[in-house]
Amino acid sequence: MRQRSLFAIILVAAAAAIGWTMYRSLTPATHADHDHALENLDAGGFLRLERPDGSARNMVGRPGKVLVLHWFSLDSDAAIEKLPVLVEYARSVGGDTGIEVVLIATGASWDAVHAFAEKLGLPRELLYLDRKLETGSLFGVRRIPETLIYDPRGRLAYQARGSVDWRSTELREAIERFKLGVAEVE
Repeated sequence: MRQRSLFAIILVAAAAAIGWTMYRSLTPATHADHDHALENLDAGGFLRLERPDGSARNMVGRPGKVLVLHWFSLDSDAAIEKLPVLVEYARSVGGDTGIEVVLIATGASWDAVHAFAEKLGLPRELLYLDRKLETGSLFGVRRIPETLIYDPRGRLAYQARGSVDWRSTELREAIERFKLGVAEVE
């Protein structure tokens, strides 16, 4: 009986340690020598996303507004499921110069992205392309869909791997706080 109890305690402790490790892996690292701010990411000064016209946008530096970066894949149902709600949110803050929503497609061509955008009614001005997730990997994107939100000074304020509830009052209120530079990495 004593061996079984000891085994159960060890098993519970191991499960707790694994759970804690998994939870911490979903939380972006912030520490003095590397805080994941846009200007501190090691990319040789270039974090480029491709625009629909073929030009590139460099994401390094201080955006001067809250920057919502959302990576998605055209062939992922989980990634596509929440896009209309995110676009609804983007339209609701469209007149707010303090917030910008950027939708970043991965693993696709512009032809496929444009066809997809037309089918779902996504506004082209929000769309960017990271064909091979090269820029995303420099941001630390590991799972699609993934959302990173930066404050106006370019500090990582929020990170979510997987689906995000864009109708959440708490998230919308947090984004408003981010506009004031109140970073709250979750």
